[in-house]
Amino acid sequence: MKNSIPIRWNKHEFLLMAEKVIFWQKQNVLFVADPHFGKAATFRNSGIPVPEENTLEDCNLLSHLVQKTKAETIIFLGDFFHARSGKTDKIRKILLNWRKKNSNIHIHLIRGNHDLNSGDPWPELKILSHSDPSTILEIECRHLPIKNPRKPYLAGHIHPGFSLTGSGKGSIRSACFLVNSKYIILPAFGTFTGLKNVKPVTGDRIFLTNGEEILKIPSNH
Repeated sequence: MKNSIPIRWNKHEFLLMAEKVIFWQKQNVLFVADPHFGKAATFRNSGIPVPEENTLEDCNLLSHLVQKTKAETIIFLGDFFHARSGKTDKIRKILLNWRKKNSNIHIHLIRGNHDLNSGDPWPELKILSHSDPSTILEIECRHLPIKNPRKPYLAGHIHPGFSLTGSGKGSIRSACFLVNSKYIILPAFGTFTGLKNVKPVTGDRIFLTNGEEILKIPSNH
């Protein structure tokens, strides 16, 4: 298996990366969906003991991806934060430290359903927030997918997953990119997020990823 797969989508050349992001080399853009920063903190505030390493690990991975791709822009496709209660001082410190290390990056956010409840990111993060949908650098960017779009789009929200069954009784279930001529639904970037299995329809392509390797699933599977 590979750690990235190039695709051509509506005249655009994209790189689907095993780290659950899309890199658009022409514009040096990383598309990232559903980080859900502060989700663990939200659980802790509800009395569930969950460590906060997730946000730090995800920020470190983002920094690695910026260095690896030389990206100049990050576009978050919604749900930057999980909840208002997760916007703690510790999360703020982690994100501000990450931003200082990536101060030259332009960052956009399409407001997702969780962002509408948690509020926009802190001003010090210098993130430009947009309504859903918004067109950025020629690409229609959404958080919530729709069935009959006027224009092709990228979106998140679903946290798509797919179960691959072998010749025996064994199966694996992992995050995936769901690709169609009308849309690309990105997997959730956040490590502390769940999956919703998708059922491909005619024209859909599935790219399964475990965060380290990515595999195109045959269309007849």
